[in-house]
Amino acid sequence: MKNISLKIVATVAGILGLMAVITGSRVLLGVFDPGYATHIWLISYNVFMGIVSLVAGVLIWKEKAKGALLAGIITVAHITVLLLLGTVFVSDVAHQSIMAMIFRSVVWVALFLVIRRGVVKTQ
Repeated sequence: MKNISLKIVATVAGILGLMAVITGSRVLLGVFDPGYATHIWLISYNVFMGIVSLVAGVLIWKEKAKGALLAGIITVAHITVLLLLGTVFVSDVAHQSIMAMIFRSVVWVALFLVIRRGVVKTQ
């Protein structure tokens, strides 16, 4: 069961990463206009973390300990950015950006908890 759970987590991580890379890259390249104010730093962060998420997905799939570490880093990074968006940049960032970061944060917390559960059970 642990193996199946980790494969599902790896797949979700990969899909989230791919979505972030594709969507963010389209906006950065000017191919897509989301229809609301965007911030280059936030889109760049999302694309970068999308690539990191793809790497994490591969490592989790291979059941490497570095995958669990990377998942933890991604989770903390997303929560940190969410807190910044909700406090420092709250009047300057689109509601859609905050909602997207809430989604990413919640999903990554769930993924991380599944990974940790699998890692703890095997040790």
